[in-house]
Amino acid sequence: MTDNQKNGAPTFATIGMVGAGNMARALATGWATPILCTDNGSGRAAELAADTGGVAVATNAELAARADVIVLCHKPGQLAAVGRELDGTRAVVVSVLSGVTSAQLNAVYRRSRAVRVTVNLPVRVRAGIVSLPTGQCVDAEVESAVAELFGRVGAVVRIPEHQVDALIPLAGVGPALVAMFAQAQADAAIHAGLPANLAISLATETLRGTAALLADFEHDTLALRRAVASPGGLTERALAAAQAQGLPDAVLAAARAASPAR
Repeated sequence: MTDNQKNGAPTFATIGMVGAGNMARALATGWATPILCTDNGSGRAAELAADTGGVAVATNAELAARADVIVLCHKPGQLAAVGRELDGTRAVVVSVLSGVTSAQLNAVYRRSRAVRVTVNLPVRVRAGIVSLPTGQCVDAEVESAVAELFGRVGAVVRIPEHQVDALIPLAGVGPALVAMFAQAQADAAIHAGLPANLAISLATETLRGTAALLADFEHDTLALRRAVASPGGLTERALAAAQAQGLPDAVLAAARAASPAR
C-alpha cells in the first residue's frame, strides 16, 4: 500500500496496466509518464515498457503492490481470471475493456474500488474521447481522480451508462471510418494526378483544418458546408453527388453494424 492509497483522495502517482496491446500503448504514450505493466506471457509488456520508459513487472500481484491505479487493458474474456488475482487490491481499478459494464466489473471486483471508462485510440495524441458513466458504485473523490487522470489524454464526458453503446460507434469506430474517408479522398486526388504521398498528406491536413474550423463554427455542420459551397459551384455539385451515392446512409449503416446492442 503506497502513501497515495492511504487516504480517500487518490492521486495516482504510479500507474499500472494489465495488458500491453494497442490501447495500453495509446494510453501510455498519451500519459507520457513511466508506467508499470504486465502481459500474459506475450512479451509485449517489456516492449511497451522499453518504448515508454516504464517497467514490465513479473506478476499482477506485484503490479497491485506497487501501483496506485490499475488500468485493465487485457482481453474482455480474461476479466474473471485477472480479477481473481487482483480483487482486494487497495489500488483503484479502472477498466477500459470493450463491452464490460460497470455491473460486470463490480461483480468481479467485489472488494476493490472499480470504475468503468471507455476510451478511443486518439488518447495516444491526447485528443481522445473518454466516457465516465454516471452512477457507478465509487465515491466522488475516486471518480474525480479517474476523471483527472483520463482528462490528461482526452475530453471526459459524463453520460448514463445506457448511452455508452451509442457512443462506441461514434468515438470508438469513428477514427477508422475517418481514416477510410481520408484514403478515399487521397485516392480521388491520385486518380486526378497528385502523387500518392502528397495526396494522403493533404487529405490528412484537410481533416485537421476542417476539425478546427468546425469547432470555430460552434459545431454547426450546415453552416460550415454553406460557407464552403457557393450556389451552383463545384462544392455544391460534390455534396449532391456524395448524397446521391449514399454517403450519409453508409455512415449510418456502419454505426449500426458497430453497435454493441446489435
